[in-house]
Amino acid sequence: MAEADKPSEKSKRMPQGIAQRMNAPRGLNVALGRLTSPLLRKRGILFGDIMQRWPEIVGPLLAPDTQPERLIYPGEAASGATLEVAVSGAQALELQHLAPLVVERINGYFGYRAVAGLRLKQMPIRRRETRALPDRQPMPLDGEAAGRLESLLSGVEDKKLRQALETLGRSLLARR
Repeated sequence: MAEADKPSEKSKRMPQGIAQRMNAPRGLNVALGRLTSPLLRKRGILFGDIMQRWPEIVGPLLAPDTQPERLIYPGEAASGATLEVAVSGAQALELQHLAPLVVERINGYFGYRAVAGLRLKQMPIRRRETRALPDRQPMPLDGEAAGRLESLLSGVEDKKLRQALETLGRSLLARR
């Protein structure tokens, strides 16, 4: 038997099918998983979701003055992390009192006990950029629909309510 035809030591120890598949092509997800898993373990996929959904989780009153900074996992556990939150000024005391509610909302969003508690870090907050919505132009109405809308709104005296109802009426009547 020629030297090239002899099975290697490694293939002698493994069943035939496994030895042949060792050098088979693998999907990109396998290679990327090996590369990204140390980074994701360090920073956490969960953290990205929390960052993205933070305004929804804490609500409009706390979101502008708070920002999640990092997740701190206890040992090798995959759940029960401590979320470090940067908070500005007087909101620190407010968030301290609301911490159990925030933790409950985070865990409710993910469906398991992802976060066990919060650690507050008082510091200036980087403001999120908000995109301004384009100004909406009122929907054009024909003469008959405009007259009908005007007659419906004639009894409304409050200026803001009238404007809101007119906008709603224009959008509904313009679709017909």
